[in-house]
Amino acid sequence: MPTTECPQTRRAELFVRSDLPTPSEQRRAAIENRLSQLRDVSAIDEFGTTVWAKRVPVGDEDCPERGRYDEFVDWATDAGASLAPFFDTRLCYSWETGRKRTELVMPALCLAIYEDDELVQVAPFARGGTPHSIEDCLDDLDASGAPMPAGGMTFSTAD
Repeated sequence: MPTTECPQTRRAELFVRSDLPTPSEQRRAAIENRLSQLRDVSAIDEFGTTVWAKRVPVGDEDCPERGRYDEFVDWATDAGASLAPFFDTRLCYSWETGRKRTELVMPALCLAIYEDDELVQVAPFARGGTPHSIEDCLDDLDASGAPMPAGGMTFSTAD
């Protein structure tokens, strides 16, 4: 009996801050337009946009942004990539507590590519000191129908 594999589904998720300045809003629109074009030529099956907070407390394990960041860190570790400086931690003042606390600062725009619900690409990232933008990731999808291959040396990620 021949074995058959189900075709992979490829989904893109664009993460954006809710408080984007006008140039970043224009970039967001251009990226969403490009994702739509990639869907039209079947380089991806679907895409969506998720709004996330600008920053979250590092110790808040229950917030969705923190869980997403942990998933991205796992990808970066396996791919020999770095999420820094795109994701960063800073000492910030909390209006809620009146104290300073360490917070994870999310990038204004971030793209994640999933194949059959497995994360296979995050952008932006750096590898070997070379940054790779969201647009680089989209170019790779457009040219080859696949995200940039993982591999290479291991670099640190933002804490």
